[in-house]
Amino acid sequence: MSFSSYQYFWACAFLIVWSMSACAPQPPVPSQGHLNTTQLPKPRANIPPPVIQTPPLPPPQAVQALETYSVTVSNVPVEKLLLALARDANLNIDIHSGITGMVSLNALDQTLPQLLDRISRQANLRYEITNDRVLIVRPDTPELRTYKVSYVNMSREVVSETSIATQVASTGTVAVGEGNTTTTSGNNSTSTIKNVSNNDFWKTLQENIRNLLNEKSDANSQAGDSNITVNPETGILTVRATYRQHQDIQQFLDNVMNSAQRQVLIETTIAEVRLNNQYQAGVDWQRIHGDFRYAQQFLADNLVTAPAYTFAYTNPDSAIGNISATVKMLEEFGTVKVLSSPKLMVLNNQTAILKVVDNRVYFTVDVKVNDTETRTSTTYGTKINTVPVGLIMNVTPQISEAGQVTLNVHPTISRIIGFVNDPNPELASAGVTSPIPEIQVREIESILKVNDGDVAIIGGLMQDTTEQGKTGLPVLSNLPVVGDAFSYRDDTYSKTELIIFLRPVVVKQASLNGDLSDYQQFLPTLTPDNSRPTGLTGH
Repeated sequence: MSFSSYQYFWACAFLIVWSMSACAPQPPVPSQGHLNTTQLPKPRANIPPPVIQTPPLPPPQAVQALETYSVTVSNVPVEKLLLALARDANLNIDIHSGITGMVSLNALDQTLPQLLDRISRQANLRYEITNDRVLIVRPDTPELRTYKVSYVNMSREVVSETSIATQVASTGTVAVGEGNTTTTSGNNSTSTIKNVSNNDFWKTLQENIRNLLNEKSDANSQAGDSNITVNPETGILTVRATYRQHQDIQQFLDNVMNSAQRQVLIETTIAEVRLNNQYQAGVDWQRIHGDFRYAQQFLADNLVTAPAYTFAYTNPDSAIGNISATVKMLEEFGTVKVLSSPKLMVLNNQTAILKVVDNRVYFTVDVKVNDTETRTSTTYGTKINTVPVGLIMNVTPQISEAGQVTLNVHPTISRIIGFVNDPNPELASAGVTSPIPEIQVREIESILKVNDGDVAIIGGLMQDTTEQGKTGLPVLSNLPVVGDAFSYRDDTYSKTELIIFLRPVVVKQASLNGDLSDYQQFLPTLTPDNSRPTGLTGH
């Protein structure tokens, strides 16, 4: 075999071996998630703290029933009866030497405290059972006791008055005999409603407690101011009274504070409806139906009160807290404009006043002419005056224990509709004009009784409005004398009705976690790092 044949042989053998190895199946490459792949060691995690479980509560133990006794006595000395009861109840007893008197008692199966209460009412005594089972009995003599009364130290007097006065009169002179007689005839009409609310909590409380002490005292011993000490600045009340009197005082204070600390959130919306042509007679309340319960209250006792309508929403799945749903219904009758939407939180029988006004300024001019023999001098004096224009509303609620709210509302809305000049002849002769504003006032004074969460509607205040307009050619329409030939009047007549929505909500827990939780969405949130509201700047 030559050298070239030898090379050719090995080349063919290499090609055959390479082709056979290429056709053989390749072993599979394991994936990264294969079970046999080498896993990296996991980092050690901290051992979690042991779970602390609350120990189970001990099983409730049966309350041991108090032993009962049956006693029937007639005209028995009180100390003998007390000794017999203490002996049967296995109690030690200390009886004061001032305990005297006779008692008559018929009791069947009553406990020892019940028997002692009945005896104390007859014998005018007080008792105490100590922890070491000693019954101490002594006369019910007056002793000092301190009460904490949490109420603001303030005396308030609120006066609200609504009056309407008209007068038509004429004056003339009639000749009678040799003299003249002046006669006056006319028609006077006046309607006035005056509400006065006096709130002097601490003075009234002291007088009431004095009356309680006088009622329970003997005829010869009257309770004076020396037995009652009031400190309104710290809310401390100290009373010297007997044990039974202290029980009555405590019950009286609980009832007073329970009523005085009731409060109500009053949501108010004052809207003005520009009526459509088909509703010129006013809002048709009969068209409102569905989930609303309709009721109408005519308050004839109040001369200036419009009819009041009360709506109670009967759908429990709907949020009646949004009065805008009620205002939306008025768009059927015309264009609705909300004038104000205040919210007031008021305590029971306290008056809240809301005032959102612009104090418009105007001046009155006084002209004095001084005539002397030599010359005439004129003195001008001006006086600044202000008139409030806007919304003023005062509300006084009375909250019953059942949740019904009686409201005394008095909203007043005023605005300037024009100016008139002071017709003083001295001003006219001096060439001075003093414009005085004309004020339009719309007000309602009414007393309503509304359930908690219901919406009361006061309506019926209607007025006609004329908006004078003028349209014409520019420049030419403003020329004197001939300007009217190049212009025409474009007056707009409309009728509006003022409607007031009132919704009282009795607030039992005044906190964001209680009855005011719906308003939490309007407050800024607190950041966990520094407990500052987000979105606020400053230091």
